[in-house]
Amino acid sequence: MTLLELTEDDIRHLATARSFERGEGYYASGAVLEAERRGNTLVAQVEGSQYTPYRVTVTLGPAGVEDARCTCPYDWGGICKHIVATLLTWVREPESFQVLAPVDELLAKRSKEDLIALIKEMIAREPDLARLLDLPLGPASSIPFDLAAFRKQASYALSRDDAEWAARELERLRETADRYLEAGNPAAAGALYHLILDETLSCFEDWWLQWDQHGDVTGVLGDCAEGLERCLDRVNDLEARRPWLEVLLEAKLKDIHLGGVDLAWPAREVILRQATDEEWTWIEARLRQEMQWAGDWGREVLVRFLTARLEMTGQEAQAEAFVLEQGTPQQRAFLLVQLGRVEEALDIARQHFANLPGLVQRFADALVEAGHGEAAAAYMAEQARHERYASYYRPWLARHFERHGDQGAALELWRRQFEELPQFETYQELRRLAGELGTWETLRLALLETLDPQRQASLLLKIALDEGDVTKALEVASRPGVWLSPEELICVAQAAEADHPRAALKIYRQQAEQAIAARGRANYQIAASHLQRVRDLHGRLGEGGIWKDYIAHLRREHQRLRALQDELNKAGL
Repeated sequence: MTLLELTEDDIRHLATARSFERGEGYYASGAVLEAERRGNTLVAQVEGSQYTPYRVTVTLGPAGVEDARCTCPYDWGGICKHIVATLLTWVREPESFQVLAPVDELLAKRSKEDLIALIKEMIAREPDLARLLDLPLGPASSIPFDLAAFRKQASYALSRDDAEWAARELERLRETADRYLEAGNPAAAGALYHLILDETLSCFEDWWLQWDQHGDVTGVLGDCAEGLERCLDRVNDLEARRPWLEVLLEAKLKDIHLGGVDLAWPAREVILRQATDEEWTWIEARLRQEMQWAGDWGREVLVRFLTARLEMTGQEAQAEAFVLEQGTPQQRAFLLVQLGRVEEALDIARQHFANLPGLVQRFADALVEAGHGEAAAAYMAEQARHERYASYYRPWLARHFERHGDQGAALELWRRQFEELPQFETYQELRRLAGELGTWETLRLALLETLDPQRQASLLLKIALDEGDVTKALEVASRPGVWLSPEELICVAQAAEADHPRAALKIYRQQAEQAIAARGRANYQIAASHLQRVRDLHGRLGEGGIWKDYIAHLRREHQRLRALQDELNKAGL
């Protein structure tokens, strides 16, 4: 996709209906100011609810919108209304964007004196830029490499309550490290990657997950971890390598503490690939120390970390022994199944898995996969006797019995499941299985009698529609006190069009009028879609006059709703 191929539909798909509607309003009111394009990047100021306009930056590429940022606090899904307004301006009025030359080209035209004056002017406007004067911007710089100056800059980057801004500042330091590495100086590059990770981890708190919710900062940390691997590939000096491996290990341990958020991924993999046997000695000691106070999940991750190294070095037997000795109950039980020690595995499962239905089923599946199907069935039947989780286990047992030819037992389990937890999927299983046994008609009536006409109206409706009983579906939908979603009612109307057109008309009109009452362009589009069906049905019934009177009345009643009138026009109504 080129810049010119972006469409309004593309923008709609990136935003919620409300954000698109409000962004369209911002565009129409002329809120987009100072629109500029530099290469594939669009920049604009958009007037909003604050005194200062919001700044929007959008990068376009072959896949469409590659990145979109706004200084507003919006975070409710999709792009914000200010970005929508900017993109609509680009699609509808691309000529309004001032095209600027690339920065390198502009700077190349300046003399040394001009550049000095320009830098002074920039610093006068943004005094914080003076910090950059102490930093070498790469190996070709005349300023000597000074790690202390870089540390000050990293600390400064992390001092603001703005994750996006912090990430941009750290990214600049990371790019400098890349330049040193490309120039053949892995020691300087590694020191910079290490510095970024170390400074960030030293002030990292749990609340950062909310602060850095888009992963801007953690993304930079991941890039630094990859950069350190390239440095470790080229540097053999143990004294230089140790702090790099230490900071990667700290990143992984912090990630475990946070519950596994891919902080500085792939730190673990880099350590496993790069650590020498001598280095692994102290790494292993630290991991074992962490295991002493880790919870079950953390312990499981640490055990996987340690066993991965054993397996990488051809010590599979030692890895199995370590899991059986130090692993979590889950790790030990699943490994024992693989080793054929089924009774030991079952003892652990009975002791530790009873209140974890998802794990119970996974364990049973592991038993089946290992060729111990009867043991799995006995275990699940035992667990199903505990009523609290029986509804989780009956479907598993029903499928097991059916696979082994006991359809009667499977049918009884599905019937009990439906009575306790009525669901359409269970109804389908019963219909299929009872149909094969020739008992469906009798069973069907008994099942339907168990359903409450009001509390289970949605299920009764789905069953009626699935079985093609439109009369029954209309009866369910029209029953007093029943609540059905708009989507469900439209399904009824669609099914009723052929043989019950007037009932379908009534539903379409009600849903259209309710959508209009809800206000908003997205709702007006929904209303227009329903009204198209109303028009077509009246036409089929030879009632063109009735349709014309109805739509004319609707337009008059809502003549002040310009957006509605616009959507009706677009729909040909």
